[in-house]
Amino acid sequence: MTVKLWPRLLAAVLPALLAVSSARAQGLEDFYRGRTLNLVIPNAPGGSFDLYGRLVARYIGRFIPGNPNVVAQNMPGAGGMISANWLYEVAPKDGTAMAISVPNIALAHVLEVGPIRYDARKFGWVGRIVSPTATLFTWHTSASKTIADLRSRETMIASTGPLSQAQITSQMMNGVADAKFKIITGYKGTTDAILALEQGEVEAAIMPWTFMKATRPDWIEGKKINVVAQYTRMPNPDLPGVPSIFELARTDEQREIFKLFFGPDEIGQSLMLPPGVSPDKLEMMRKAFVSLVADKEFIGDADKQKLELSTASWQDVQASIEDAYKATRAQIAVAKKYYE
Repeated sequence: MTVKLWPRLLAAVLPALLAVSSARAQGLEDFYRGRTLNLVIPNAPGGSFDLYGRLVARYIGRFIPGNPNVVAQNMPGAGGMISANWLYEVAPKDGTAMAISVPNIALAHVLEVGPIRYDARKFGWVGRIVSPTATLFTWHTSASKTIADLRSRETMIASTGPLSQAQITSQMMNGVADAKFKIITGYKGTTDAILALEQGEVEAAIMPWTFMKATRPDWIEGKKINVVAQYTRMPNPDLPGVPSIFELARTDEQREIFKLFFGPDEIGQSLMLPPGVSPDKLEMMRKAFVSLVADKEFIGDADKQKLELSTASWQDVQASIEDAYKATRAQIAVAKKYYE
């Protein structure tokens, strides 16, 4: 009897469900048509975040109902935490604001460092654009060319702020791996750090390998830099022979510290919406992201700029966020020393 009733029930309910779905889609299209969606980039112009952010801004509007105009805006400061705070507290919750995350967005909150007023678990995660391989490199004139050199002599490294990856990881390397980095602060962004390196103000820097390939191929081809280490658990095939930072761990405790620090690689540069955005708009944006990263023109533009794409679903990003919040009190106590 139940089996016989099911087709009748489905026939009666399905039109109503389709009508609701159609009305919702139409409502989203009406909302976004003629509007502007702001995509906030957490770093200054000219760096890796800026390149990827503007790439996304050029295309994602095509896959959003109503095709809104997407405008990229730079909001640098506090290692990306200024933009995260803005998105969490100030940004409109109507689906017209979105931002790119910095990889350590969750870890920074877990360790309670800096001016953080957000909970990374509550953002509406859309998907990851890229998980860049952060590379430590020295200028060709520097006497520091290996990990052993970094342990035996003071090496000046550029930092763009107290919560930047360069400063945090360099402090950690000094404390855990016996490096002797002298951290030179005050650079407003990647462009300033690059200029300082070329002018001899500093000897070393930490930058994503994808950014290096895209913007400074002459450095690589001309052997102007020496890549000392990869700050990642998964070595980049482009860098054979370059040790992963995990290979430098001498004890289980050090490995756990490295795992905590470099786990954010899985979060990478991801798109996120403010908490409070309606479920239908969040679902729509996630679908738009899936369409975006499969689009041949988008991929072709990335290839043209030599920007690698290592995308991941919002579920994978959310899982990595949750993992960061599982850190033990002992791990947090050790890690916090290097954020101070």
